[in-house]
Amino acid sequence: MKFFTTLIITNILLVVFFCTNPLPAEAAEMLDRNEPTDPVIWSVSFEGNENYSRIVLEEVIASRSPNLIRKLFRRYSEFRLNETELRRDRIRLMRFYERRGYDQVEVDFEITEGNKEWKKNITFRIREGEPIRISSSNIVIDAPENIAEYIESLEQFNSDKDSHDLRESHRYQTIRKPDVEGRFNETMQNYGFPWAETEVVADIDSLAKSADVQVVLRPGARSYFTNFEFEGIESVPERIVRREMGIRDGELYDRRKIQEAQRQIFGHHLFRFATITLPEQEQDSTLDLRIRVRENPLRTVQATVGFGSEELLRGQVSWQHRNISGTGHRLGFNARGSFIEQRLGGDYLIPYVFNTRSSFVTSPFGQRRLEPAFELLRAGITNSLVYQIGRTQTATASYEYTMNEELSRRQDVSLPDTVLGYNVSSLVFTGYYSQSVSREPEGWVIQPSAEFSGTFGEATYKFQKLTLDVRHYLPVSSSTTIAGRINTGTIFYTQPDSLPSNIRFFSGGTNSVRGWSRQSLGPKRPSFDGGEFDGFVPRGGRAMFTFNIELRQQLNFLFNGFGMGLFLDGGQVWRALDRMDERPIQFGTGGGLRYQSPIGPIRIDIGYKINPFDEDLNRYNDVDRGSEWDRIGIHFSIGQAF
Repeated sequence: MKFFTTLIITNILLVVFFCTNPLPAEAAEMLDRNEPTDPVIWSVSFEGNENYSRIVLEEVIASRSPNLIRKLFRRYSEFRLNETELRRDRIRLMRFYERRGYDQVEVDFEITEGNKEWKKNITFRIREGEPIRISSSNIVIDAPENIAEYIESLEQFNSDKDSHDLRESHRYQTIRKPDVEGRFNETMQNYGFPWAETEVVADIDSLAKSADVQVVLRPGARSYFTNFEFEGIESVPERIVRREMGIRDGELYDRRKIQEAQRQIFGHHLFRFATITLPEQEQDSTLDLRIRVRENPLRTVQATVGFGSEELLRGQVSWQHRNISGTGHRLGFNARGSFIEQRLGGDYLIPYVFNTRSSFVTSPFGQRRLEPAFELLRAGITNSLVYQIGRTQTATASYEYTMNEELSRRQDVSLPDTVLGYNVSSLVFTGYYSQSVSREPEGWVIQPSAEFSGTFGEATYKFQKLTLDVRHYLPVSSSTTIAGRINTGTIFYTQPDSLPSNIRFFSGGTNSVRGWSRQSLGPKRPSFDGGEFDGFVPRGGRAMFTFNIELRQQLNFLFNGFGMGLFLDGGQVWRALDRMDERPIQFGTGGGLRYQSPIGPIRIDIGYKINPFDEDLNRYNDVDRGSEWDRIGIHFSIGQAF
């Protein structure tokens, strides 16, 4: 603590010194020589923009001003004043407003000098004027009466009719025409009309500031899937591709079915590429589909290696054989090793159980784990039924049976389970929901889990274990994201303190509460070596809660892929749910650097314990056996914390 107090006081004194004492003449002269000779855009502002904010308009123009960090680091090279570009920005702003109904908008700009000659402030002055309003809006279906009546009866059509962007009394925005046309086309294509077309026709009176709009729908022929053309099939039977498509001969055309079929084929382990298109053909009631695929190799070997502050060096080797005997099944074996875990396993995947969304996998394995408090040897098998509810929802039901031998890594500690053999027979139900399907996480991610062990008396311990992991990713800007996570769980078990360590909850570490090392947050016992104190051993518990809040900032202007993060973590592990009042929430805070490498984000974080207990600082019986470094956690890994 003294170290950090001294560091803070030193920084304050340095700031006060430089604020109250002018720079030496030589240093000031050197800074002046480093100042840019060409004019730099120092600020950009807008006046008269009543309907669109500065943030929106800044995305329209090309001229930019440096942010605070760039100004501090004197990175001005990308912000040179270009009057030709400013004139283009004026035109860009005018087009932006005109496409949104402001046909008589006026834009000009002014350049003023800042406190130095090379600093230029840009002000865009906007006179929006009155927009064109839609005085009437009608939808016309150019089709036989029975087709028109069918479309008018569709719930989706009526929803589009009541909510599209070119309705009466709205501003007439030409930029919305493609959206309106695409919306009605999509509805017709979802209900049997692959050749549907929509056209927006408008009669504009500029003097009266009004527009009469007509949305013309031309659905074309109602078509049915009739013929399938397959390209790129080599070793996989055509029947498997047909099965994964889920489209049958004679079904009414539906654009959504084609999209889902393409996703199902692309997501199958047999294929690396898949597209489904409509070839050139007569636009009648029959429809041909062309399915192009590219198969994955029948056999693959993959090796990966990584590094982290907890596992140190880690590696994995896997072998897979696809399309066993032409069934589409997959057989795999893998070996994974690090300084924490060594594991050998296999898996057999059946990708189709009762439909294309369901799969079954059985996985025998053997494992050795070396944790701070215990060593675990176990072997077993897991059988899982996986169901893909939608693109962003998955449900899994698993049965796991394992034989376990657990040993204390500190033999001088008198634990009730110092050497323990037991078996676990569990039913596990898990779910997964993600609000976004993009590569970068965005929105909500929710993962609940429920485990029931020994329900029918077939396991050594009978318990129920519930966990919930909730995450949220909020993009603040194109370069800034706020990420948050809550992870909690509880174990229901009647006999206190007799559960094996492998079943209990632990917390702390690189992907948990930073500031604490792996599994070191929570209750601990002292350990001894020859009667001498030798540190603390984590005990784990039957209730756990952690949270993480992290600000992630990209700093690509320094070099591409570079960034930083600031975080506040907190949490606790309790011996039981009814003993939460014994230990308050503990907090860790800090920051770190990030680099988006080709193999994933590389990060180093430094966490600081805000409110540690004596055992967190290695203090025993009022004797301090630790150091200032016990308040610090240094974490290095490849991958985000969450």
